[in-house]
Amino acid sequence: MEAKKQIPCLEGWLTMPPQEPRIIGSRCGSCGNYFFPKAATCRNPLCPKTKPLAEVKFSRRGKLFAFTVNYYAPPPPYHKADPFVPFGVASVEMPEGIKVGGQIPTDVDVSKLKVGMEMEVVRDVLYVDERGTEVLCWKFRPVEK
Repeated sequence: MEAKKQIPCLEGWLTMPPQEPRIIGSRCGSCGNYFFPKAATCRNPLCPKTKPLAEVKFSRRGKLFAFTVNYYAPPPPYHKADPFVPFGVASVEMPEGIKVGGQIPTDVDVSKLKVGMEMEVVRDVLYVDERGTEVLCWKFRPVEK
């Protein structure tokens, strides 16, 4: 059986197979601040902006900062299942000091999530387009102990 074609939901925002799943952002060479998504210039108003920003791959693991469940379908361009299935979303504090938002895989029991628990970045299918291509995005899954 031939493997399905896979593409990122947003080009340059996450690594693609065969690389391990990582979120891609940027870091200012002057002040050291991190940004996601990638920034063209430093957004820190106090930064002297004397050095360029560099592309960085964030750590794979972080701590759950906050989470909720979306019980309503977001507006387009969101691709919703028919019928709509509620899904969890999380804010995860990365070791780099930045919080990144993302969905929680549908097979995760959100009632077992706890603020402060370790989460890891995974790639998952966001939707399958009209040509059968799997559109991948980053999601956050609890780290199994």
